[in-house]
Amino acid sequence: MPRYEQRDVSFDVPRHWDDKTLVAFAAPAQPGQALAPNLVMTRDHLGEADTLHSYADRQLAELAGRVEGFELIAREDTSIGGAPAIALRFRARADKGTLEQRLVIAQGRRRGVYCFTATMSKADGEQFGPLFDRMLASVRFAVAGADEGGTR
Repeated sequence: MPRYEQRDVSFDVPRHWDDKTLVAFAAPAQPGQALAPNLVMTRDHLGEADTLHSYADRQLAELAGRVEGFELIAREDTSIGGAPAIALRFRARADKGTLEQRLVIAQGRRRGVYCFTATMSKADGEQFGPLFDRMLASVRFAVAGADEGGTR
């Protein structure tokens, strides 16, 4: 069995199971701040007939259908960590005001998909937008052939 490892925990996982890792980081909440800015990374796989574009289209349709006050601001083809990616930027209404989100969907090895979602209040966008840009610019993916049997 391959071993899943993080800094503080590790465990064995059956080889045929899909890695659906969820990673979340949040800034410390500040007094009067409606929402602590945060970055969440999830993993998924492209379906048999999926392309990166069809996957992003489906994510966009789901967001538009279930997020209150959804407003798409921008969509662009890009790259992250050397991998092809699609960046979506949108706003939505929440209990504590308007949210700004950036969703960057990158295609990794073996049809893996990495979704990086940065969330902040609209009021914090000017301050935290550049920080999220720096965080996303630091993304690196494992090189093909390195640790092929693991789930890291």
